[in-house]
Amino acid sequence: MTNLTTFAVPEHDLHPPATRRSGVRLAVLVPTRNEAANIDALLERIRAAVAGIPTEVVFVDDSDDDTPAAVRVAARRTGGGAFQVSLIHRQGSQRSGGLGGAVLEGLRTVAAPWACVMDADLQHPPELIPALLAAAEREHTDLAIASRHCAHGRADGLGPARTLMSVACTSAARLLFPARLRGVTDPMSGFFLVRMAALELDRLRPRGFKILLELLVRGGGLRHTEVGFTFADRHAGQSKGSLREGLSYLGLLCELRLDRGAPAPSRPGGRDVALD
Repeated sequence: MTNLTTFAVPEHDLHPPATRRSGVRLAVLVPTRNEAANIDALLERIRAAVAGIPTEVVFVDDSDDDTPAAVRVAARRTGGGAFQVSLIHRQGSQRSGGLGGAVLEGLRTVAAPWACVMDADLQHPPELIPALLAAAEREHTDLAIASRHCAHGRADGLGPARTLMSVACTSAARLLFPARLRGVTDPMSGFFLVRMAALELDRLRPRGFKILLELLVRGGGLRHTEVGFTFADRHAGQSKGSLREGLSYLGLLCELRLDRGAPAPSRPGGRDVALD
């Protein structure tokens, strides 16, 4: 088992996961790599967005900068009561599977019935989290996807180069998995909410940054709905997109295509939900 240093951060100090308060309804998983400048604003916005929902924010961090320290400082200020903050800091060889591996590591710690995955750069608006949870519960689905391409969705923050790359990646995935991706407008989204009881975590073998695609292909026919959102400009720092990530994505597509044990196609469920 990977030897990770994990902290839960209530009102006064840092404590191990065993001290987490019971009754948490939602876990927000945030994989991070060198995002120190975004942590304070991110936690403030998440706390405001989930007011009234017992929530734990779990940072799974692969950083070489001051991100872990920024999480601790911000958590001491914002955490407490029905809003908890935890940190898993991975080092060296522990950083397996890239962003997808970090998400899987976080999912294994979740005790809440729902988990929302989002980036730390505020291109994914925390204000959408309650709408994702409401849509999943109302439509009785396993997965609520924040989509840039369904009704009321926009991808303004991508820019021309990343837009072209996103279109190419989506087209390749649709070509290889037309049945499994039927009804999904944004399989490349990194912002989604999933019902933990519907997941079989041992079936996942994450590689790179497209963990949603793997959930849709290997996830056992997850019922899904979508919520449109506007993909914003990055708050601070630089995009992690690179040639290496692109090659990792191609490797993931090949692995998924060759996986003869993949589950049945996912079943569309519910309607698009607008967030004004």
